[in-house]
Amino acid sequence: MLPKWHILAGAIFSLILFYFFNINYFEASLVFLSSFLIDADHYFWWVLKKRNISFSKAYYWLKNLSKNHKPRVDLFHTFEFLIFIGILSYFFKPFLFILIGLLFHSITDMIDMLPEITHSKKCGREYFLIRYLLTKDKKKYL
Repeated sequence: MLPKWHILAGAIFSLILFYFFNINYFEASLVFLSSFLIDADHYFWWVLKKRNISFSKAYYWLKNLSKNHKPRVDLFHTFEFLIFIGILSYFFKPFLFILIGLLFHSITDMIDMLPEITHSKKCGREYFLIRYLLTKDKKKYL
């Protein structure tokens, strides 16, 4: 899903939470920001993999990346990262709203990738960092 759609969906979701679930501006802002800033890991991956800090080149390369490419590890999208934020949310309330935004983002990503997964049986993302770290054949990843 393109960033503009994550921003729009995150804004709508944050407004719904604000108006119907009685959260304050700060908490709604955390949900909104985390619902799309999670994608910063795509840029970090680009910088590490391509050794290039051009944001516009990263954006266009990632935008045109075929959905049938080898899987890649996007750290902020991993199950382990979500668990880490969940643990932090137990101790620090603001992390609960960050977690809500991250989960909302992940759900919208999964909905967006549903046709890809059901038709090609291939997914462009590794959701478990531990599986990547334990894999001997790292060449199967981008």
